[in-house]
Amino acid sequence: MLDLTFNYCLSFPGVTAEEKWNEEMCFSVGEKLFCSMRVDSPYKLSFKCTPDQFHSLIARPDIVPMPYLARYHWVQVKHPSNFDWSELQAFIQQAYDLVVKMLPPEERDAVLKARV
Repeated sequence: MLDLTFNYCLSFPGVTAEEKWNEEMCFSVGEKLFCSMRVDSPYKLSFKCTPDQFHSLIARPDIVPMPYLARYHWVQVKHPSNFDWSELQAFIQQAYDLVVKMLPPEERDAVLKARV
């Protein structure tokens, strides 16, 4: 799961990866975090979501508010292996898109141009 997540996140334009916070691989675009994953077992995947999506996601089994980041609409998937990879990809893609939209215009334009 870690390798899939790592490679998928790095496939987006402008993404950097850095290990932080007690064994967390953090993925950022424009220095803004959009996804993280614990690198040691038990693996946990965390990502940004929309305010509307936040409450419906934490109502699902194995998804909880992300410690310290829940107020910014972050969730944590406690057992990513219990989910289809395609569903996790969609969550990660949406998190990336949300963060790109919040970047300053010149940074956002550079990322969007790199997509093409």
